[in-house]
Amino acid sequence: MRQVAMLSVLVAALVGFTADARSAHAAFPDRTIKIIVPFAPGGPADAVARPLAAAMQEIMGATVVIENRSGAGGVIGTESVASAAPDGYTLLMTTGSHIGNKVFNPEQVRYDPLQSFAPIAGLIEYNGIVLVTRKDIPADSVSSLNSFAKTRPNGLTYGHAGIGNISYVSGELLKLQAGMPLSGIPYRGMAAALTDLIAGQVDLCFVGISGARGYIDSGQIKLIASTGTERAVVFPGAPTMREAGLPEFVVFGYYGFWAPRDTPKEIVARLYEAFKEALARANIRELFSTLGAATKATPPDEFASFLERDFATQQRWARELGALQK
Repeated sequence: MRQVAMLSVLVAALVGFTADARSAHAAFPDRTIKIIVPFAPGGPADAVARPLAAAMQEIMGATVVIENRSGAGGVIGTESVASAAPDGYTLLMTTGSHIGNKVFNPEQVRYDPLQSFAPIAGLIEYNGIVLVTRKDIPADSVSSLNSFAKTRPNGLTYGHAGIGNISYVSGELLKLQAGMPLSGIPYRGMAAALTDLIAGQVDLCFVGISGARGYIDSGQIKLIASTGTERAVVFPGAPTMREAGLPEFVVFGYYGFWAPRDTPKEIVARLYEAFKEALARANIRELFSTLGAATKATPPDEFASFLERDFATQQRWARELGALQK
């Protein structure tokens, strides 16, 4: 009888625990949600994250704030989310550097970009990113840019947001595939790199369309090409890198939205639905279309598969660039 009684108490406790957990998930969110953007304010990731956060705040009925936590090419802010409680209240929004940082800096990055996080949604820009130069560079194509670079004693400089960031990988791929003499200059984020590009302190950059479009349209920087499989919709006159004579040069830009690993699926689903609903709003779609950013939310499972493929691709690039041993 005593064993039966103890078993009954245990079952009751487990049932109560499960009910409490379900109740907690059902109540989500009941306090402030913090989205970490691991780059300095004012950059492309910021331009995407802030309007989404404002819309999600209205949709979810809870305060949603952006916290910029920059440093180490996005590693510092990303690491803080990896170690956060898996309760849906500390989230990450970042770029393809999420994968690249681990591939190109395996000993410095302590988290696993695939295993330490739960993907919520992706914004994948299949048009790629863009190659831009300072406005006074006497070149309007990849080939003429290469010719000009070879006339300079030390070649040209390109700004990037840290080793492993897509801006760095693209610059190194251009150096490798075109034989262009280039030297990389690291910044805390692409907003700072673009500021120096406009000021003529750096010669060129690879940057997301959403971060560069305003400066291109105003003539402050010059557009050379895009890196996707098709021409950018907002810049139909600019060739792809493939069309410019580099058939193996294809780089997709993307933003991702993640929670820490072990975040309950119910919470991930709730966040994805809010993200998707925010992206469907007319003002957000209009803004993102104007910026040249993606306007379709990639769901968690599909985004996870994309990330696995991207990890393999970036490992191949790293081997080609000599950053990892074969």
